[in-house]
Amino acid sequence: MKQLRSSSLFWAEEGFSTVGMVLALLISISLIFTAARVYEINSCSSRVQEVADAAALAAENTVGEFYLVAGICDAVLLSLSLTTAGCLGLSVVCACVPPASGFSKTFLEMAQKTKKARDSFSESANESLERLAQALPFIAAVKAQEVYSANSSLSDGAHYQGIVVLSSWEMEKGDSLSFYDSDEALSEVEQSRDSLEDVAAQAEEAAKRANEWKQYGYEHDSISPDAYCMYERAAKLAGMAGSDNPFFSSVDTWSFGASLERAKTYYRLRYQTEAPNGQSVDELSNSALRKRFYAYAQETVGRGYVHETESSFEAFFPRLPKNTDEMRSTILYTEAVYPKTIDAQGLSVLHAWSGCPGLAQGSNGVSSIQEMDAAGSYAPCPYCKFVPSSMGKVAAASSSIQNGFEYHYNEVAKAADEYQKAREELDPLNQQAKDMAGGLLDSVGKAFVEACSQRIDITPPGHYGVISLVSDTGTAQTRFPSSLVSSEGVGGLGARVALSSATLVKESSDEGKNVVTSFLDGLSGEGSAAVGAAKIALRMWSGFLGVYTQGHDALLETVESVLNGIPLMGASGLGSWASGALKDTVEGFGFAPVDLAARKAVLVNSQHVLKADDSAFSARLLSAKEAALMSQGNGGIDGALSCVQSAAMDAIAGLGGEFTIATIVLFDGVVEIPVTVALPQAITGGLTQAVQHGVDSLRGIASSVTGARQWE
Repeated sequence: MKQLRSSSLFWAEEGFSTVGMVLALLISISLIFTAARVYEINSCSSRVQEVADAAALAAENTVGEFYLVAGICDAVLLSLSLTTAGCLGLSVVCACVPPASGFSKTFLEMAQKTKKARDSFSESANESLERLAQALPFIAAVKAQEVYSANSSLSDGAHYQGIVVLSSWEMEKGDSLSFYDSDEALSEVEQSRDSLEDVAAQAEEAAKRANEWKQYGYEHDSISPDAYCMYERAAKLAGMAGSDNPFFSSVDTWSFGASLERAKTYYRLRYQTEAPNGQSVDELSNSALRKRFYAYAQETVGRGYVHETESSFEAFFPRLPKNTDEMRSTILYTEAVYPKTIDAQGLSVLHAWSGCPGLAQGSNGVSSIQEMDAAGSYAPCPYCKFVPSSMGKVAAASSSIQNGFEYHYNEVAKAADEYQKAREELDPLNQQAKDMAGGLLDSVGKAFVEACSQRIDITPPGHYGVISLVSDTGTAQTRFPSSLVSSEGVGGLGARVALSSATLVKESSDEGKNVVTSFLDGLSGEGSAAVGAAKIALRMWSGFLGVYTQGHDALLETVESVLNGIPLMGASGLGSWASGALKDTVEGFGFAPVDLAARKAVLVNSQHVLKADDSAFSARLLSAKEAALMSQGNGGIDGALSCVQSAAMDAIAGLGGEFTIATIVLFDGVVEIPVTVALPQAITGGLTQAVQHGVDSLRGIASSVTGARQWE
């Protein structure tokens, strides 16, 4: 049976036909050129995308720089607000110390001037930052235009045009700044400072008198280990030492209570150790009378007390009789403890002690010195010679001359009485001054808290991110011209458009902090020619500049440093109290350092930026992007571009090469520092034209793709 044979134009039984081979080769070559063309198109398109990415990053970084400028202004405003409150606090503190009252008035004047500087800077900085924020979209456009120009100069014939749109387009302003608490504190200090000074001056005079009497008492108690005083006499006469007889090297460590305790111990030991120095009747008699005096002194002085606090003093130093007349007002005069006999003439005789030889025949009871005086019929004992003056002169010598313990005790008692009188005048004045100063410092504390809360708060355009639309309108030629790939326009690659987006993220580096710190350090060196209180106020302002970056620790350190540089020593102690109260006020609230992490632009999917913004441009561009992804054309692009163009032309005018945010003027021009921002050189010209060309270019490309041009 004969085998069937089949054939075709493209193949035969033996294999490919000539026609089939030719077609296979043509198809293979076409695929190779098509793949090369696709690679070329992708490569060329990627360059457009890279330019769009670079433009987005450059534009968004201007927003990051705005945050740095705003941070510097915020730091200056914070320092001025804190300095206003600080000067008020120092004015109150110095008003409590008469020697420093001149500083008080000057610090109040510094507070008034700093308030004006704060208000002026706040108003100027906010207005200028708002203008700068309004110009930010166009500064960003200039930065993007620089990217377009730099890349258009390449040898491949590329010519880039486009626009960048910050999202959101509009800035967001925080609440208006209010310094009500600070102004109230200033008003209160202005009204009350003079009254506080007067009360503090009266307290100072009373304190000086009190301190003089305390010094007087101290000198009679512990002036020297070798000089006559209670300490030295107690050691010599009673053998007192150690804790029974402490020595105080300074009046600051001594108290009236210590002197009273020394006296109590002294008379207890003198009573316990009293013994005659011989066996003569006179010595035995005198020893008995001394022992009775010491018993009385121990009991009497034992009733003494000293109650002393920071705000009160009350003391009772019982007096001991120095002579017979004073003895007659004590129990020594009235107590019936003296043996009595009747002599040969029938007269009563009192004896100094029970061992008197005149009592050899026994006694007729006991009597008192008062009865002896009243009767007038007493006769002195021929042995002990006891009369009323015998007891009266026991302490007469030791109370009248400096080598007697009683002399110094009585002087300390006198000093305690006078000290108490001075304290009774001083303590109410001190309390009145503390009440007045405390109320003022409470207001100053509110001003400090307010200073930390009333801050520059402007959210600039672009805080969500930036959208970059870039076109390459250059006549780029293909490197693979072939009729196998394209039937028309063989040499050109066609229109190329790219969309990119960037947003800001905070870096962990200290770059942002270093920029702000460097600027603030430069400010802190100004005003070195100031003197006196103005120099202290400037030093405080310099320290407060660091609060922005260092937080509460720098605030407290600055206040302590300034207070340590002011002479606040005074007799009343109000200076130390007020200084401590101001420190407590500052310690009472916290302030964390501001997060100064540098904001750097990074590329993100444009969908994230567009969804975060509710503007018409973002909504339309997002819709256009989603439509393009769903192959529904690019009809929404033109509407989005119209939104950009209409907003752009309203804000370009008035921009210059250097933008002054505000000027810091302190203390009648002692410090005058402008805060300026250098704008890109291209900002002064051509911006309107650049925006228009970019929009027109993108519209032209959109119409070439869709085949329809929308009329404006």
